[in-house]
Amino acid sequence: MKKSFCTVVAFLLTVGVYAQKIKIDKGEIKLDEKTIGYIEGKKPVFKIYNLDKSSSVIAELKSAPNSDSMTLPWIEIKNEATGKTNELEFKNKSRKFSAFNYDRSIIYELMDRGYMTADGLNAESIENFLNGESAGIAAKHLGIQGDIDNANRLADAYQLTIDDTGVIYSVKAKNQDPNDKKIGYIKMTSPASNGELMYEIMDLDNYKIATWYAKGAMVSGYNKFLNQELITYDNKVFKAAFDNRGNPIGYKMSKDITPMNIVRVLVGNGYTLGNQYSENRK
Repeated sequence: MKKSFCTVVAFLLTVGVYAQKIKIDKGEIKLDEKTIGYIEGKKPVFKIYNLDKSSSVIAELKSAPNSDSMTLPWIEIKNEATGKTNELEFKNKSRKFSAFNYDRSIIYELMDRGYMTADGLNAESIENFLNGESAGIAAKHLGIQGDIDNANRLADAYQLTIDDTGVIYSVKAKNQDPNDKKIGYIKMTSPASNGELMYEIMDLDNYKIATWYAKGAMVSGYNKFLNQELITYDNKVFKAAFDNRGNPIGYKMSKDITPMNIVRVLVGNGYTLGNQYSENRK
């Protein structure tokens, strides 16, 4: 019974915070028109004070170099006096997050986690957080970005091109004819069975290596929707961005940026096409 009561109280407190409205007016942080603290600075670094400005915390937005525009930054929280830091990720993307109001989004995030309340900064909770175990968010994001950078370097080395019939070429083609630079094929289906855009990538033996889906695709053996993602024949999933800027007038596969994005991701992750899958499929 006690556990159930605590759960209900926690739920009600959460609902209460969600219902409250944060506004920042000339540096004042207002919760339902009540000033609860102050904030100064601009993206990416903000300094947040309690009401009497006796304590403060630095909140800095961090992101991995070359990360795509859809990837949210994370927040590094820092005690300016001690230099101690820890990290937070934006967890409520659909509720209060706004790319146009990062300062307000940070305040909502602090409130959701109890580091800021209707009484202002919760210095004790923040200090416990800073003294606690590192969240490791930077290491995770930078590691992912490192994998992406390595994949891009590998794809660059293959000097990929795609012609208007969907033939994929590379200077690293390992064909008997040294003048034959084909390594595979790509074809587009629009609309696909789910009503969206789809690309299929085949090797030189016409074995399907991967299928890319634009939106809302369900595939047997994978329990999430595929959105601008490809799934390989061995059930690995990679992100590859849709980009329609290559064909402002008419359509040519050779000018379509999306299939090139898809093939680059495949090659960069070790799927170099050619005839390398024949033995695996016998």
